[in-house]
Amino acid sequence: MYSGLMSGHDHSHSGHSRGAEPVSNARLAGAAGVNTGFAVVQILVGLALGSVVVLADSLHQIIDAVGLLTALAALRLLRRPPTSSMTFGWGKADALGGYTSGLLLLGSIAWVVYESIERLFNPVAVDGGGVILIGLAGMAVNGISVLALGHGEHLSLKAARLHLLVDLAGSGIVVLAGLLLQGTGATWVDPVASLVVNALVLRGTWSLLRNASAELLDRSPNDGAATEVHELINGTAGISNVHHVHTRNIAPGVVSVTAHVVMDGSVNLHDAQELMHVLQDEMADRLGIAHSTIQLECHNCEDVVH
Repeated sequence: MYSGLMSGHDHSHSGHSRGAEPVSNARLAGAAGVNTGFAVVQILVGLALGSVVVLADSLHQIIDAVGLLTALAALRLLRRPPTSSMTFGWGKADALGGYTSGLLLLGSIAWVVYESIERLFNPVAVDGGGVILIGLAGMAVNGISVLALGHGEHLSLKAARLHLLVDLAGSGIVVLAGLLLQGTGATWVDPVASLVVNALVLRGTWSLLRNASAELLDRSPNDGAATEVHELINGTAGISNVHHVHTRNIAPGVVSVTAHVVMDGSVNLHDAQELMHVLQDEMADRLGIAHSTIQLECHNCEDVVH
């Protein structure tokens, strides 16, 4: 029997940069600094105005800054090479950063919802003009920060961008709340607007946590990935069977495949390696998968004879 464990890492087909644009550390750090500074301003203004929606937006602004710093740390780790103890590299740091940011968002949602409900039963008059001004400033800060981040595909970067986009929408709601307060003086507008902001955050946070946890738990990149690999290998000449097919993401946009492949007849080492190269090229060209580990067998490894 010939059994070989053969690995392929042809970076010419790699998905390392698929749809991703590099974001410099300086831009991330700058965006984090701006968001942190504006969060402090929002807290002071929110306390001065007595506005829970401004305080809610300030808390989200702090989470934005934390998310940006998390993305910065994750991207720095992604650039580190594999080591003897971290043989797969640091690709999962990105998902861990996104997951951490999602948990922070959940905490902020719980706190602001509590404060908003409390304010509904104990209303406080709020200056609508001040709320409008801080909301417009928030829209400017978040809009500029989103543009600075670009369209990178790393989960922690997506998390930071999601925070900023949600806060951009939140700042718009703050402006609308200010206009209503200015026009009607209704005290319920402020806490209700805050609850609306948190509903937006909750929807996006759920998606973020689901995607990040799927990558951390090595879920297949999509429901049909393993089936596609199985069908491709089975349809290759010289293959009689394929089993133990596993797919997962090892880094953002980088899919890894492992499989046991049973060859037809007796094959020498040279021909076995050539067959392996054919399989790897097919997976890279047709499925975009350039990281594969293939165990070649002349009999099914689960046969009783073995």
